[in-house]
Amino acid sequence: MTALLNAEVRKVLGLRYWWILGIAPVVVGLFTGALTLPLARQVEDIVGEGFASTVSAAIGIALALALVFLFAAVFGAVNGGTEFQHRTMATTFLTTRGRDGVVAAKYVTAAAFGLLYCVVVEIAAVLTVLMFAGGDSGPSSGSDFGQLAAVLTTGMLCAALWALMGSGLGLLTGSTVGSVLAISAWVPFGELIVSLILHGLGLGAVADLLPVQLTWYTIVGVIDIPETGDMAVRWPGAPLALIGWTLLVCALGWWRVRSRDVG
Repeated sequence: MTALLNAEVRKVLGLRYWWILGIAPVVVGLFTGALTLPLARQVEDIVGEGFASTVSAAIGIALALALVFLFAAVFGAVNGGTEFQHRTMATTFLTTRGRDGVVAAKYVTAAAFGLLYCVVVEIAAVLTVLMFAGGDSGPSSGSDFGQLAAVLTTGMLCAALWALMGSGLGLLTGSTVGSVLAISAWVPFGELIVSLILHGLGLGAVADLLPVQLTWYTIVGVIDIPETGDMAVRWPGAPLALIGWTLLVCALGWWRVRSRDVG
């Protein structure tokens, strides 16, 4: 298994897409961290004193993480479908004992790079939040830092899950372009449209269980703001349901690889 992981990592590092996909989330993390506190101070008089120091850092990082999840999923899809696209998967299978180990290595690699993206963006966002916070306007109490740590930890979990879902989709479809287009359409627009249709049909409870919505519930659920009390799916239901989506997509990708003719 170690040899498979080393081979998979070398394949990824030998191409440029892994670091190209990481540029946009880092840039957004820097700007989000820089802009969140100034904007929060403007509305502090409306929502109550202490708002900026209590939740603005957590919210700013949560917004930056939204793009991380998208790009982590895209990375997983590219990594999962590339060998099918370039017709090198048959060679990979011939040089290993079985397909299961290859799929497992791809999933582990996708999750690891999803975590890497998340950690880099979180560091950039936290540094800019602290840089622009000033002497006494950033997180200062144990509760503040606790919320920030909860968002950071939850963000890493979600990034790994989205990278795994992207990888599972890439293996399921065997198409890099198709998987990337599907993810790029679903995350910002597709799920919103489907959610509106479901709400119109009186199936709002089903819409709340879609993956993007569950990710939002998972991240915001750890931030201590009044709006979280109205969430349809709370902790630990939200992350568990998101893990369920991940297991489903990964299982489908695994099954498709085992049954696909790659000769």
